[in-house]
Amino acid sequence: MAHKRRGPAARRATVAAEPAPPPGTAAAAAPLRRQTIAGQVRQLLRRDIVTGRLPPRTMLSEQELAQRFGVSRTPVREALIKLAEESLVEIYPQYGSFVAPIKLQEVFDSQFVRESLECAAIERAVERMDDAHAKALRAILQQQRSLHRAGDHEGFFLADERMHALIMEIAGHANAWRQVENAKAQMDRVRLLSARNVRKRPSVIAEHGDIVDCLLRRDRDGATAAMRTHLRGLFRSVELLKASNAAYFADSLPETAARAKKKEHPTPPP
Repeated sequence: MAHKRRGPAARRATVAAEPAPPPGTAAAAAPLRRQTIAGQVRQLLRRDIVTGRLPPRTMLSEQELAQRFGVSRTPVREALIKLAEESLVEIYPQYGSFVAPIKLQEVFDSQFVRESLECAAIERAVERMDDAHAKALRAILQQQRSLHRAGDHEGFFLADERMHALIMEIAGHANAWRQVENAKAQMDRVRLLSARNVRKRPSVIAEHGDIVDCLLRRDRDGATAAMRTHLRGLFRSVELLKASNAAYFADSLPETAARAKKKEHPTPPP
């Protein structure tokens, strides 16, 4: 729970500054049924954090979130605790809750897991490719081109996800993609921020094109190398994002607490 005495800068950072989702959006359409209220609030907040709608270090007021979702503060508090367990929220008693900065160690750990699984999977996918698989991969690649032209960075990201999930499915390990998904929340925050860069998306399309071409040629070594190059592009994305949004990242936790204390209590409490 955020302290009541907040300065103007802190107030602007709260989620109240973001208008409620308009009718027809996923957030507006999600029914908050009584038995799953906390779970659904968590999912909606998680989506907003991962997609960057709630940027790192944004203040999260339990009262304002409860008003936004039309629920009591108890499920909001439960949702924030669950998100804190995923390192997506930081909770400081007496000072408030904040969207956590992106933890670079977790990003790099996720990249390691993903590269290990997906490079192994693409070797299997080369052996199992058929005409239906080739058609599906080409369709996703074309969809990404269309989404890039339309400037739909979130749609572009989802198409990216579908391509990687399809390759795991072709390899015969569709369930393994769920393991990748569970491990990559911090990585996805970087990827979605990067997807907003109109100069980044063409390089992703080109890398996906290389992967698909190698798969269609049944070139196992080429496909593996193309996948590894593509996944390691995350390191460059981190460098660029840190240069332009250094405050979004943290290798340690206390910095946010110090900022919160400075905003909430200009002089130390007795």
